[in-house]
Amino acid sequence: MRGARKALTGIALAGVVAGAVTLVVALGSDAGPGRGFSAVFGPLIGWAFIGTGLFARVRRPGNRVGLLMIAVGFTWCASALIVSDQPGVFIVGYLSVGLPYAILYHLLLAFPDGRLHSTLERALVLTGYLSATVLKGIETLFEDTAGDARGFPENPLLITSDEGVGVAIVRLRPALGVLLALGVVILLARRWRAARRPQRRALTPVLVAGGLVTALLAVFLAAGVTGISGVRDQLEIARIAVFATIPFAYLGGLLHSRVVGAAAVSKLVSRLGDHGRRVDMRDELALALGDPSLTLAYWLPERGLYVDPAGRPVRLPPTGSGRLATMVEREGEPIAAIVHDGSLADQRELVQAAGAAASLVLENERLDAELRATVEEVRASRARIVASEDAARRRLERDLHDGAQQRLVSAALGLRILARKLNGDAESARELDSARHELDDALRELRELARGIHPAVLSDRGLRAALEGLANRSPIPVEMTEGPRDRFPEKAEAAAYFVVTEALTNVAKHAAATHATVSVSHTDARLTVEVSDDGVGGADASAGSGLHGLADRVAALDGWLEIDSGRGRGTTITATIPCA
Repeated sequence: MRGARKALTGIALAGVVAGAVTLVVALGSDAGPGRGFSAVFGPLIGWAFIGTGLFARVRRPGNRVGLLMIAVGFTWCASALIVSDQPGVFIVGYLSVGLPYAILYHLLLAFPDGRLHSTLERALVLTGYLSATVLKGIETLFEDTAGDARGFPENPLLITSDEGVGVAIVRLRPALGVLLALGVVILLARRWRAARRPQRRALTPVLVAGGLVTALLAVFLAAGVTGISGVRDQLEIARIAVFATIPFAYLGGLLHSRVVGAAAVSKLVSRLGDHGRRVDMRDELALALGDPSLTLAYWLPERGLYVDPAGRPVRLPPTGSGRLATMVEREGEPIAAIVHDGSLADQRELVQAAGAAASLVLENERLDAELRATVEEVRASRARIVASEDAARRRLERDLHDGAQQRLVSAALGLRILARKLNGDAESARELDSARHELDDALRELRELARGIHPAVLSDRGLRAALEGLANRSPIPVEMTEGPRDRFPEKAEAAAYFVVTEALTNVAKHAAATHATVSVSHTDARLTVEVSDDGVGGADASAGSGLHGLADRVAALDGWLEIDSGRGRGTTITATIPCA
């Protein structure tokens, strides 16, 4: 920290010296253009950019905007040396004349976060630097400044004053400069149009001033390329005058954002103090900060994670994502994070002030989010239990099918073979036949048991086929209405199947019904299963474990079970199961 302060102090002193040198050179020169103008605007622009850059660097040390402003200030002071009548000093200014604009392009395209965001922006900035350094250096080697009507001293770097070579090279860079300036203006306009309201608050003053300077420079260069010289002096004066406003536009935009932000926080406090109305904290903060994309994340210290208002775990945005998270604390303990657009980075204090004003409400919402997270965890746990139970059912069904059932089938075949080998022993034949029938009954009961645990047809052919099998085996007539034949998630199919199984079992045992109907429909990512009968009614889920267990199974999938069973009116059981 101390080293950084010393560096900033050194830059400030160097800036004072650079501006003073510019002033002394301008006042001490006897010939050449714009001495008085440079004496005023040279130090003014240099000091304004350097001072504002230092302020921006102190506010946000990790942002390059401050460094770019400082660089603009120093290079502007260097370019102002062009007014000197001493060739050695003059040529330093002449070589530096394009650098402030190249750095300004970088500053404008990187504003406000200090980073270039696209390949096109990087290409424009690189082209600007190459034009201001390499092309300007080559141009200088062939330009006879002493013969210029503007009254410059001789060029100490001149190689040749060949008119053909000089004209071609001297016209190349301005033409490229026109295209470059137009590209920057177009990008700035597109960025402003795409910006959200809080971004526009920060962008508008600087982009308007910078865009106007760039447009004036494009016109100035175009006038030079086309040979229109009558308005060049006026364009240059206007351009430099607007150039001088850029640092003040940055400070004015910052001040405006703070005033607007303070008023917004004041309104936020007023709305939060209105005890007669319930507020949505996310909406209130989004309105106060002008960021409709704002979200909230609540800190759960016991679990060591952030959750959204619904209690679902969330991650804070990583560095470089264009989103920022500002922490909100209460009594020194974190309670929430305000996740907002990166354009509010320069207004972090405003976001913190809004968070502090809302900290009590955020603490209450954090407790609500923690409760929802607990409920969500319980729901997820129930869903896992149901899934585990279904998996165990499938394993048990496979074990019965592949193990005990196959052994019983083999034993039945063995008995049939043994019966053929008996020669006239009627008594033994009757005993074998009886044993074989007992074995067939056991095999049939085992198949029914396996089917009740988990029907293989459900996994193999889907819900429709499994329900048709249930209807065919029911001891009372069951009508299956036409429904979807699509496949659904495994958990949803299993839940629907067991709802119908339990409902038809209850109809057969308790309803004294003569007819039942099963219907399945699929709408809005939900599977609706309905089983109705014409029995005596009076079914009660709380009176037995079967329907109660079905209600728990369906609820574990975020569904619900409804029972309509008035006395003498039959029973209708409806299960609604999410199946997205």
